[in-house]
Amino acid sequence: MEAKNTRFIAVVMRLLAGCCMLGGLMICPIYRAKAQSWSAEIFAGTAWSMPMPLRIEQPGEDPLQFRARYSTRPWKGSPYYAYRLGYRQWSAELVHHKLYLQNPPPGIEHFEVSHGYNLAYVSRMLTEPAAPLVFRLGLGLVIGHPEGRIRGKAINPVKSFLGGGYHLSGVSMQFTVSRRLALGDHFFINPEAKFTAAWARMPLSGGGFAQVPNVAMHTLLGLGYRRR
Repeated sequence: MEAKNTRFIAVVMRLLAGCCMLGGLMICPIYRAKAQSWSAEIFAGTAWSMPMPLRIEQPGEDPLQFRARYSTRPWKGSPYYAYRLGYRQWSAELVHHKLYLQNPPPGIEHFEVSHGYNLAYVSRMLTEPAAPLVFRLGLGLVIGHPEGRIRGKAINPVKSFLGGGYHLSGVSMQFTVSRRLALGDHFFINPEAKFTAAWARMPLSGGGFAQVPNVAMHTLLGLGYRRR
């Protein structure tokens, strides 16, 4: 089991490394924008996370490591959402992704990253904004907020630079495809699908950490405004 989980982590890390190399595309002029423009979008949606190895270490305890299965529960508690600000082919985006552990082993009463397995990206379009399908590649950070009880102890809160129990926890990439549907001159709706891969390590109250890689598919529906 240890070897299998290690291989999964290696696959995720190779994927992230490959996407970092692809990130070179983000600094190359793929097309010449015809006019300066900016846009703002807000999304609702959901995600499906692949089973991935979860590792939890606490002082004086044996590590817990197993293949974790998660649900998203997009409308429970703090909902799943995303928002994006764009200028020409560049955009900054936050995805409020959520993880609820579905198969806790003995010792874990519950574990979730529901106030955010937040994914903050800077992305670049790989196509023109007016193309029938718009593709983006993004690189960014994981901002995590773990919650739960392990071995009878609450794992949060933990003081952090960001405050509120939020921690800069890891790195992530995304690849998205979307199709803008105009609602007049400025407003539009935007159905979008995205693939994300991330690696994160989050501190636990009392010491130790949870190592929480995630690979997921997301579907979103957004409302946007653009100005040229």
